[in-house]
Amino acid sequence: MSVSIKIVPMQNSLHMFGDPDRSSAYSLSGHVQITLSPHFLSRKPAKVLLQSLELLFEGQSEVSAPAIGYSAVRLCAITRELVPHDHPVLLSNDGDESPGQSCRWNAIFNINVPGWLPASSSFGMDGSGVSYQLFATAKYVDVGNHKRDTSPHHRTSSSSSSPSSWSLSGIYSAICSGQRTATAEHNVAMKRFFGLPSEDTPGPVSPITYLLNSNKITTSRNTDKLQIPSEILSKICILASVPEYLNVEDNRATLTLRLRTKDLKAEECQRLQLVGFRVDIIQKDKCRSQPSKEYKSRYPLPAEELQPPNLPLRWTQRSPLSMDYYSQSGKPTGSCSRTFSLLPPSEDGQYLLQNENYIFANDATQTDIPTWYTLQTNIPVMHKVHGNDDDDSIEWAGNRILRPTNLSGPLLTVRHEIIATLFMSYDCPDSTQRAHQSLTFSVPVKFASPAPLSTAQCDSQPKTHDALDDHSDSDFSPILPPYSQFYYSNGDRKIDPTPLPLYTPREAPNEAIVESVGLSEDEDRHSIAVVQDIPLFSQKACTIA
Repeated sequence: MSVSIKIVPMQNSLHMFGDPDRSSAYSLSGHVQITLSPHFLSRKPAKVLLQSLELLFEGQSEVSAPAIGYSAVRLCAITRELVPHDHPVLLSNDGDESPGQSCRWNAIFNINVPGWLPASSSFGMDGSGVSYQLFATAKYVDVGNHKRDTSPHHRTSSSSSSPSSWSLSGIYSAICSGQRTATAEHNVAMKRFFGLPSEDTPGPVSPITYLLNSNKITTSRNTDKLQIPSEILSKICILASVPEYLNVEDNRATLTLRLRTKDLKAEECQRLQLVGFRVDIIQKDKCRSQPSKEYKSRYPLPAEELQPPNLPLRWTQRSPLSMDYYSQSGKPTGSCSRTFSLLPPSEDGQYLLQNENYIFANDATQTDIPTWYTLQTNIPVMHKVHGNDDDDSIEWAGNRILRPTNLSGPLLTVRHEIIATLFMSYDCPDSTQRAHQSLTFSVPVKFASPAPLSTAQCDSQPKTHDALDDHSDSDFSPILPPYSQFYYSNGDRKIDPTPLPLYTPREAPNEAIVESVGLSEDEDRHSIAVVQDIPLFSQKACTIA
């Protein structure tokens, strides 16, 4: 007689939505399948006392690089007792029509997964990164063999005989009567999407507008050439608009720039020109050997005594040879990073405008609504960038590919920025010479996967199959709440004491931000984010990173 267990979740992947949030949680449901298989050609009923059945959900983040060595962090460890130690369960095929066939039982589970956990990821040549797994452990005793060994007749015969007179079958039964263990594990893929699922086709993404002042703008310095006076450059106001998020599958990113001056004399406004501009979009990958203080204060990582090497990880993505190599090199508290452009090699991102482009000439004229000079461009984006063969970053970060923003953990982070440079010229007073200078600034952007349509999950019904067959492998099986969420173990329905909210009709979606934006006299001189009204179901208002 043998006992085996198998973990069968309801979905192959767990979907999370929006930014990581420690106040939210997601349900990971399924069942642990227990299979009782009798001995070959055995006619006797098989009985097993299931003493305990424990399920563990664990997540971890690994990184290895020559500069920092090998490092790992345990993200979470959540345990559920499906069969408690003090409430064992007797499993038997006694009374079954086919006693020689295997019998199966399903133990349903539901785990509340914290919403702040990072999505699964794979970095480097060995595939290290963020990963999650389920572990099931069943402890049982073969009650049939144990009862035969401890029957009254057996005890009487044993007491009247010497220990040396035990039969071979008695010795075998005594050995087999001890506690046994069956284990199983299952990989869980965590995916994070932007926004929330909806039944309708997602509309255009709302823009985010950043107001940049002189503190956030870098001015080029060249002592060999004429310089534009700093008091004139500080009067230039720049509004940079980008979508709230960019689809990670898209091939371009839209950038809108709006320019005007404020509190600049009319004669000075007529001397300023915009010659051209250059844009670039970059990705920053960074790994560190230890979680940052900011990450520890924001997210509840397990205590130090539960972290490796105090408590070793249950599994790892790296080979033992590479782990031994990286553990002997690098700094214990270090970091390494790489930055690369996502522009195609054929694009330089530079745009030249027409001559005599005095875009600020009328800014000093008093009007009811201030006007802004608007520039808009679509920046091409590559999904895979070919790098040098001798690039050391490939070992810890892998190939240069476009990854979702904030695909991060305590040891790995991914960021994206659009870097824009404006080429300005200034007609020097009482002279025919022109001063040239450039203004450079960066705007954070976010690449993410849009939330899937909820109708795609509802339309894809599970195929009809026998209850003993394996679960369907479809990622779009219907997402159903666990049974224990609505019913007690005895079958009585749970009553939710929280009353339902009052019905309110759905409002029409808000309109996009207008292009003519006025600046008040008492506006803040620091960089702020100007965001349109937050639509329904929006997670939060975005701010400058």
